[in-house]
Amino acid sequence: MRFSQGLMRHKIALIVCGAVLCLLVALFGLSVTGIYKIPLLENAVGAVVTPIQNFVTDTYTSVRSGIEKRSTIAELNEEIAALTERNRQLEATVSQMSELQRENERLLGLLGVTETSPEVRYIAASVSAKEPGGWFSTFTLDKGARDGVKKNDPVLNDSGLIGRVMEVSDRNSVVITIIDSRSAVAGMVERTRDNGICHGSLYVNDNDEMMRMNYLPSGTELNTGDRVITSGLDNIYPKGLLIGTVRSISRDTGGEDHYVLLTTAADFAHIEDVLIMSMQEGE
Repeated sequence: MRFSQGLMRHKIALIVCGAVLCLLVALFGLSVTGIYKIPLLENAVGAVVTPIQNFVTDTYTSVRSGIEKRSTIAELNEEIAALTERNRQLEATVSQMSELQRENERLLGLLGVTETSPEVRYIAASVSAKEPGGWFSTFTLDKGARDGVKKNDPVLNDSGLIGRVMEVSDRNSVVITIIDSRSAVAGMVERTRDNGICHGSLYVNDNDEMMRMNYLPSGTELNTGDRVITSGLDNIYPKGLLIGTVRSISRDTGGEDHYVLLTTAADFAHIEDVLIMSMQEGE
């Protein structure tokens, strides 16, 4: 009996709550549509709904901002990658242009040499190989007998004398330079006209000594900086080619003890393009 009474009271409470809830919904509907305003109800409902609405809005805004940010970062990364590749291409182009400019300058220098002696036949050649080490003592050129190169043809560039052809094959030739210890060049001091023999001395004495001039007359009055040129007396190198300048003068006198050290005109640490003087028989 008590259980039935309790159940009955529970049902009645549910019915009352449902009726009140329906009434509240109906009144809220009338308030929203403007038919009947109930400020207290609006405030109560607003207090419940507004935080939920704000939460939903903030969540939506945060998610949207995150998506847009990730999209922007991805686009920026793509732009950075594209700009990096473009910069690499431009650097490669600049490097190629710089190399072409240096090559053009070297070739213009060689052209200037040929214009000073138009009666001489020159063969332009490039270094294709060299012996190990920092100095060009001997090296190989990309021109040979089929191009008209012959043994003992002089080799020079726009700075001065380099050496002579030592070996010739059909397509290549080997040059021995004037700084090699096996080389000797008949030289002359341009100012005093004194003659001597210029010997290669690379690695013979010390590393910074590459050429000596021996057999000068004992009374020769030389100055540092005096130019030394080929005298033509060795029947290999024509007269007038610049060998180098006087670097220092020994104070010993007599015979081979009296010598001068020369600074070569050509840079024997950096040789790339040269001219071969094609010497005809009888020249």
